[in-house]
Amino acid sequence: MEKIVALLSDYGLKDHYVGTVHAVIKSADPEIRIVDITHNVRPFDVVDGAVKLKWSYKYFPLGTVFLALVDPNPEAELVIVSTEKYFVVCPNNGIVSLMTEEEPIESVYIIDADHYFLDGKGNFRGRNQLAPIAAELSRLQNPSHFGTKVEKNRLKLFKLPPSVKVADNVVETIVLDIDSFGNVILNLSVDKPVKSVEVNGKKINKFLTSFSGVQKGELFVSVNPEGYLQIVAYMASAASLLGVKRGQKVRVEF
Repeated sequence: MEKIVALLSDYGLKDHYVGTVHAVIKSADPEIRIVDITHNVRPFDVVDGAVKLKWSYKYFPLGTVFLALVDPNPEAELVIVSTEKYFVVCPNNGIVSLMTEEEPIESVYIIDADHYFLDGKGNFRGRNQLAPIAAELSRLQNPSHFGTKVEKNRLKLFKLPPSVKVADNVVETIVLDIDSFGNVILNLSVDKPVKSVEVNGKKINKFLTSFSGVQKGELFVSVNPEGYLQIVAYMASAASLLGVKRGQKVRVEF
């Protein structure tokens, strides 16, 4: 089995942080393959990190160790979360919430094997504490080497607001994410076309399965690669055109 550590963080790419996390993992085991999911999670934004983890984990092979380095609370416990197929090494802050709705939790370990740490003082926990644990876990595939098993309810989890039926064939949902293209992604998984989407008093009636034949700046509704409804402006930012922000309510008519 290939050893893979998949990184997700809010570190950005301007500074040296991501590179040194890579270095720590490779120093522990040069054969580990490192995959960067993204380092552009909104700073300190656990919900954004949880969304990115949910939308990426299922494409990785069995035994992948996800190293999720969004850490707004320096007091949060450091944990290993195991599922049937994967491991997540992260602070106990809810970042696994959306992934584990689909990939049930098998076990939770509080990391206490501090002899693996580069620095036990808590300075840059992602690199100095969690990275070496993730590297060794990718090799051993057994979290019991790194901590104390605790009840699953010790893990902090959150739920996103569900879609609500507000009229016949109409539901109200929220903006889940705005991607780097300005596409407005809704917290609504769909498998069929919709009649319209309304936000900020603007109703978009066009539903398309491809971008062909669309004019630059034209607004339409489609489904993103992960099966979620999205509002798109071809070659432009739908979020900017509509003045939309994450968490905002949206009405969808089927």
